[in-house]
Amino acid sequence: MQKTFSKWIVAAVVALMAVVMTPSMASAGQGWNRLIQNQWSRKCLEISYGSTADFAPAGQYYCYGGPVEQWNYDTQTGWVVNVNSRKCLEVPWSNGNNYVQLGQYACHGGSNQLWTFNPNNGLIANRLTGKCIEVFSTADFAGVYQNTCSGAPGQKWWW
Repeated sequence: MQKTFSKWIVAAVVALMAVVMTPSMASAGQGWNRLIQNQWSRKCLEISYGSTADFAPAGQYYCYGGPVEQWNYDTQTGWVVNVNSRKCLEVPWSNGNNYVQLGQYACHGGSNQLWTFNPNNGLIANRLTGKCIEVFSTADFAGVYQNTCSGAPGQKWWW
């Protein structure tokens, strides 16, 4: 009777873990799902129109808290993963120029998908290009770009 009960407990724990650990959680390190809000525009970073496609552009929209606006920042890998699409925020084609619109792509670990968030000044910088995430407008659907880190109001984010 004791062995049967122990086997049942182990089976229940394994089944519970399978339900609780979604693929994004299983692949994430020390992350958490949060909104990334620009301090100047007060809008949230999102993947435009909730697209799950590779190369879908990043933009900003009124913060309502939906999965399109939720991100998991993995402190171990540096990935910023969209909760809706489970894809990584990236600098397309590893382009080092200013004013390159950011987008999403399947997470592959390339340095164009790795980010560093500085909570002291609100800057989020790409580890490959060293450039910061920036918005140039307060309008809904405005694109989100990379630009030389200057501490400009459009580069400061709350996480």
